[in-house]
Amino acid sequence: MTIFLLRHGEKAKGDYHNPTLKHQDPLLSEKGRQQAKAVADCLAQTQISAIYVSSYIRTLQTAQPFAEMKHIQPIADPRLNEIDNGYLDAMSEQEFEKAYPDIWKQYVARTADFRFPGGETGQEVRARISEFLEEKRKMHGKENILLVSHDGLIRVCMTYILDMPVYKRGDFKVDLCGMTQFDYQYDVNRWKLFAFNRSIAQSV
Repeated sequence: MTIFLLRHGEKAKGDYHNPTLKHQDPLLSEKGRQQAKAVADCLAQTQISAIYVSSYIRTLQTAQPFAEMKHIQPIADPRLNEIDNGYLDAMSEQEFEKAYPDIWKQYVARTADFRFPGGETGQEVRARISEFLEEKRKMHGKENILLVSHDGLIRVCMTYILDMPVYKRGDFKVDLCGMTQFDYQYDVNRWKLFAFNRSIAQSV
């Protein structure tokens, strides 16, 4: 089984607060839509059986051109949502540091897990993405699937795949439309990373 894990394309600027998600939920920008088309072109010859996206519209929009090409309906799953940073969603880093200095120190130190005020811990995010992966591994067998998600979620996912402490997620950098690929090795019952943050929309 191969999982292709893609970060969404560039998002539009502006106020797109979604009261259901309780966070900003911007559309893709024009550049983001071009990036989504580049993703579809790049993956055109790839066999994919299912596409999963987060609850945010930008992940669905990123998946849409490829989904239409392959005649696959993307499925939204909240376990692919970005880390819930709670009250910090509307704050700049400067405002974050001033309002929550102790949590800010933990955030920049990368030496221990912590909870975003009003949001999640890294370990809680890791629990939901690991649950998702194990569920889909059993559901899809040796089929290939595409996931479209977010920077923070992908970085936490890497700590699960590589069996690293979740607070090490800050050591990874994920570009817009960066593609990560990992396979499940049935002979040893574990995941194997084949590619990380591969640029497939660099020219856009």
